[in-house]
Amino acid sequence: MQRPLWQTISDDLEHKIRNRELSPGDKVATEQELARAYLVNRHTVRRALGLLHSKGLVETTQGRGSFVRRQTVVMRISRRTRFSDTMRENGVSYKHKLLVLETQPADPLTAKALGLKLGAPVVVVERIACIDDGPIGIGRHHFSHDRLPHFIDMYKKRLSITDTLRDSGVLDYVRTHTTVLARLPTVAEAELLDLPRHVPLIITRSVNNDMLGQPLEYGETRRAADRVELRIDSEDFECPLHHD
Repeated sequence: MQRPLWQTISDDLEHKIRNRELSPGDKVATEQELARAYLVNRHTVRRALGLLHSKGLVETTQGRGSFVRRQTVVMRISRRTRFSDTMRENGVSYKHKLLVLETQPADPLTAKALGLKLGAPVVVVERIACIDDGPIGIGRHHFSHDRLPHFIDMYKKRLSITDTLRDSGVLDYVRTHTTVLARLPTVAEAELLDLPRHVPLIITRSVNNDMLGQPLEYGETRRAADRVELRIDSEDFECPLHHD
């Protein structure tokens, strides 16, 4: 029996995706282009794309077309949240692209989180986190400059926040709380993350304390909602979650 044309179209596109002829984030040919190439109507093409969507291979946005779906990773939030550990658990390679490494005056949120006076000097580290197939988020980390006066020079050598803290005498630290928000990206954020403006950002604002209970880091991370899932490990926290 001859295979339906929509199945043939779907199989051809899936083959290209599996073999990286079409990479994550690439735009798939338009419905009109596919209809012309296979000499079929657009309804047949939509059925083929629908099958690819059901397999999680493409995502379609009205007015923009269909794109090869990017990989989704699970981001774990626990008492000891470490990006490198989370990426290893997901089985993906990663790297950071440094955007900002400088001293700035503490804004109200940072000052309150770190127990500093407004305008006190803080070290700011802002980086884009990238996995195998592209950027997934922008992290902005703040530390008291008075407490870690050599952080910038040390980070330039270590290129790791955890290693820099360890070499500064902070051998361990834990997450005390995380606030989760969502909003649409700015033009600049969408460009940095290669993200459509209609796809929201998942924003986490968090505070890490040292093992003496003193505030160590205030961080804000903006992640593309179509590329991450947040998993909260409640058993890691001393206070149980309460349900209404």
